Amino acid sequence: RTSFRLDGGELRQVVHPRVGPPVGLADLTGLPAAERQRRIAELFGQLEAEPFRLDAAPLWRATLARDGEAGWLLLLLTHHSVVDGASASVIHKELTELCSAAAGGREPALPELPIQYADYAVWQRERLSGPAMRTLVDYWRPVLAGLPSMHSVPTDRPRPAQRSFEGGGIIVRFGPGVLDALPDVCGRLAASPFMVLCAAYLALLNRLSGRGDIVVGVPVAGRDLPELQPLVGMFVNVVALRVDTGGDPTFETLVDRVRTAALAMLEHQEMPYQRLVELLPAGYDPAAPPLYQLGFNYLGQIAGFADSSGTAESDLMLEVTQSDFRLEYASALFDEDTAKAIANAYVDVLAVVLRDQGLRLSQLPVAARAGTPSTAPPAPSAGRPPVTPTAPTARWEPPRTPAEELVAHVWAELLGIDRVGAHDEFFALGGHSLLALRVIARLSAAAEVELPIHAFFDDTTVAGVAAALERQVVAQVDELSDEEAERFLATQDGRLG
Repeated sequence: RTSFRLDGGELRQVVHPRVGPPVGLADLTGLPAAERQRRIAELFGQLEAEPFRLDAAPLWRATLARDGEAGWLLLLLTHHSVVDGASASVIHKELTELCSAAAGGREPALPELPIQYADYAVWQRERLSGPAMRTLVDYWRPVLAGLPSMHSVPTDRPRPAQRSFEGGGIIVRFGPGVLDALPDVCGRLAASPFMVLCAAYLALLNRLSGRGDIVVGVPVAGRDLPELQPLVGMFVNVVALRVDTGGDPTFETLVDRVRTAALAMLEHQEMPYQRLVELLPAGYDPAAPPLYQLGFNYLGQIAGFADSSGTAESDLMLEVTQSDFRLEYASALFDEDTAKAIANAYVDVLAVVLRDQGLRLSQLPVAARAGTPSTAPPAPSAGRPPVTPTAPTARWEPPRTPAEELVAHVWAELLGIDRVGAHDEFFALGGHSLLALRVIARLSAAAEVELPIHAFFDDTTVAGVAAALERQVVAQVDELSDEEAERFLATQDGRLG
């Protein structure tokens, strides 16, 4: 029943005595499965199409669809100012009880709420106007001192002067065995899953950006008090996790740094995001999210992700569960292929560090940003000497095989150059780590095989990458039946020969 209004320049909550529920009706009876799914998506699109007016209650809308023999389907859209993720489970539980009670002809058994959201808001305002706020400021001001104004992860396009909230999302399911070692690693390192999974993300950001000082925004539930658990409302706050990833630490050392920073952050998580922004010593760029542009969120055992809403609050936001993860990206800065490449790189990094926590960041299967050398050389693959990037060879030779032609074509397109030879080296031609991830994604899609990141970096010449691609094709054919192999090889004509 809440809306908001400005009162003397300050935002105030207005709780109305009663509001009419904005619920539409639809009938899906008799529709084929494919048409039913299309119609559901269309109904939800209609709910999303109209912006909410914050001064008009209620800040939610719904459509109730009759689904033939299956019963009814309720599509519910809520504004984030009045509902957070934890609220969704409360709403679901209470609606289920209300429906069950109505069907059974009984009174619903709903919990007596010890407080209302307004009570919490008053308590929080009073608490953060005295010594508690001074304690928080004393902690956060030095933490934010010298904070990088912008991350250094390479983007596909320059940042526009006007901030855009348009975005997309990549959802990736962890393959078999990727996270099997996570509980043992957490126990051995005395760390939570959040700390280990976030450390893997920070390691990837370090390799992509070449920067040691990394800050990510971390949402916190804000429901530590038991009285807040059964309430519907917006309790989530976002705080900054700043971690020193410099000095080429081992992954185990990085987890130690994340643990120290995360525990201090959680102890001071009450500081409202808006007040954190006000503490920034040099202000912020209105073209970018203040405080942080990269985010991380560990969601535990939540069941799956919804499709992308087409928006992005951060440049990159990684949300991880125990079975999959979603990488949300700002489409004004990143292409979908780049986001997919970053997502795949996270899986590769995580798989490596969960096997060996003694690896240094420079040994992970991601190259450092071009122009920012690592403090230690990448670990060479067994049986293959390390490759040192060099200038293009004077003995230029055109691509000699279909695989080399494919690699050269992709490099030329993404690097924006006219001629690429068989012995040309990717980084010497102006490539960088993020562009390498896009190359890997493009080659994998073109050849219909998965080119591992480490295979690309074993030999970063056209000939070396083409050979790695051919090996992946052979390995995939070996796993197929004769009939499947014949069909697969037929699709390779004109690609790899």
